[in-house]
Amino acid sequence: MKILVSCAVLPDLEALASEDWHADEQKQINTAFAPLDWNACDESALELSLRLSAQDGKEPVERCAMTIGPKNRERFLKTLAALRFDRLIRIDDDGADLRFAPQAVAQIIAETAREEQADVILTGRQNPIGENAMTPLLVAELLHIPCLTQVMQMEWLDEKEIRVVCRVDGGLRTYCVKTPCVLSVGDVPGTYLRVPTLKDKMKYGKLPIAQKTIHDFPQAVHCLEEAACQLEDLRPVIQEREGKRIPGETMEEMVHNLMETVLKGRLIQE
Repeated sequence: MKILVSCAVLPDLEALASEDWHADEQKQINTAFAPLDWNACDESALELSLRLSAQDGKEPVERCAMTIGPKNRERFLKTLAALRFDRLIRIDDDGADLRFAPQAVAQIIAETAREEQADVILTGRQNPIGENAMTPLLVAELLHIPCLTQVMQMEWLDEKEIRVVCRVDGGLRTYCVKTPCVLSVGDVPGTYLRVPTLKDKMKYGKLPIAQKTIHDFPQAVHCLEEAACQLEDLRPVIQEREGKRIPGETMEEMVHNLMETVLKGRLIQE
């Protein structure tokens, strides 16, 4: 049984000050000084893959992790090596803008899944930059296999079937799905990626990382060249609130005026 986890390492956008949110001529935001971290949904997918493979009495599981990005992402893959992932792959984006290109990213993941003969493809639902939530669905379409979204829990039933708990409107729903399949994981509570011990880092952390570039995936390059959606502009979302002073000489007068001028009208509308 083989699991392929697609994970993204992204700059921490919350570390940017308001004055840093200015796009350059190439419509890029300078995030070179921002610290890197796992995408939250992908971190949940990685942790769930470790829990899935740790189930007693089940078939042995081979875990493979892939990421798309420059060389500085490799230190995160070494953490996965220390967590005993069996195979690591980094695809160099060669400077390509993949922020709003889910079709190109899906092509890369699908082709990698074919090469690795993965039974289960785990991906995060979305990342905070593109926020399109389309990539796992497109991967499933390219591979002609089922896809379940908002995955919360997973459990092997046998070597060809897996039980999946998904979040739906109003609660949770359990599915039994045959492999191969694509599972899209949201930001699941309590699924922070575990920290490897120093002993495991020394023993397993030197696993070689397979290197590829985006040009090894001609279909992805074609999707970028023929993209139907082009980024035209980047503008900050202004979230300012207008303040209003409530008149009154005493606290009682101010509360009375607040009730008469603001709250009373809202209560009538509701």
